[in-house]
Amino acid sequence: DVRAFWRPLIHAAQVGEPADFPRNGWVVHALQTAWWAIHRCRDAERPLPAALELCVRAGGDTDTTAAIAGGLLGARWGASAVPREWRGAVHGYPGLRADDLDRITSNITAAKELS
Repeated sequence: DVRAFWRPLIHAAQVGEPADFPRNGWVVHALQTAWWAIHRCRDAERPLPAALELCVRAGGDTDTTAAIAGGLLGARWGASAVPREWRGAVHGYPGLRADDLDRITSNITAAKELS
């Protein structure tokens, strides 16, 4: 049962500290640290930057941990969680900026909803 595997790991992330989680680069342990940061984040106004800072301060495989936390927070809050000053730095295909990517994504989403 998958729940039997994950339940104790998520519980440990909610009650433990990053030093409690092994740091061998296994994605499960990175997920624990990411969940720890999300669970500990107390900044309701800026949950993404606050949680990502906690991920980095936790040490270990910080890029993986922050990527996981960012993905989970993005799934929950969407692009609105990304601070405006960060969005300005996002770029994609040559010549496209964050606003262009937002527009393209909105057009794709709207087209899917119509089909």
